[in-house]
Amino acid sequence: MQKNIFCFLTASCLSFISINAMALTCSDNPEQNKVEANNYIFKILDFIDSTAKGIKQEVRTSTITSDTGTIRSIVKHSLNYDPNGLITESHYDLYSGDNEKLYSEHLQKNQSGWQNVIEDIEDKTSSTTQFKIDTQGRVIASEQIKQAPDFTFIENDSYQFDNNNCLINKNVQWQLKELDANGQVVGTEQKGASIYAFGYQNRHLAKVSAQYSNKTKNESDFSYQYDDKNRLNAIQSTYSIVGKNTTHYMTEFLTFNEKNDWLSATQSKQNRKNKQTNIVRQITYY
Repeated sequence: MQKNIFCFLTASCLSFISINAMALTCSDNPEQNKVEANNYIFKILDFIDSTAKGIKQEVRTSTITSDTGTIRSIVKHSLNYDPNGLITESHYDLYSGDNEKLYSEHLQKNQSGWQNVIEDIEDKTSSTTQFKIDTQGRVIASEQIKQAPDFTFIENDSYQFDNNNCLINKNVQWQLKELDANGQVVGTEQKGASIYAFGYQNRHLAKVSAQYSNKTKNESDFSYQYDDKNRLNAIQSTYSIVGKNTTHYMTEFLTFNEKNDWLSATQSKQNRKNKQTNIVRQITYY
């Protein structure tokens, strides 16, 4: 049980930062920045975004393969947007190469803001995250309660914005309660905290720095490349844990439609070139 909980805590600390790709922007438009920040907070997994104004729905299909062509997993991700580009509903489902569902998320609006329901079939866990918004419509807090046969995990997050509605900080407080076979709390309750800071350059997110209560630190750095039509066509990112090696990632956008929305992309982990993710995007407009 201790090993499973440790693995869960490690994954939980990293889950907020999708280190494969990032395209969170901080422009001169406060309303658009609010939309971008909210969408980023909602889309914990596989965040690759471009301005979604005018897009009513999109469906992303991601296929993870090895260098032998073996399919490892497939992701089906459908998103609905309002006319300003804000996500109103999201379905994320992860399947094995044998078409067995391994993981799912369903985000939708509710009276207090948004709710995200997560089911991890492999780990036999389920969780619900409630997002709260302020009077300006920005996500300012969230609470996740995760249940497993042998533990309960609670995480409370708060988000801070600058005067331009750009996301600049995320503060995390979590607690873990171990359970016995009868569902009773055993042992000592574990607690922890972490702080994330977001830095921007040339209107794009350039760095995410994280510091945890166990004194560990990590950083993610992002750089962006454009083609001769001023379309984002590549994102390079690095993820480093202080005192350990740095891992490099590359996301390349391969095809675009007549509105210059990206339609297909590929992601690779540069020190593991045998693993690649191919993404195809289908878009419906208002």
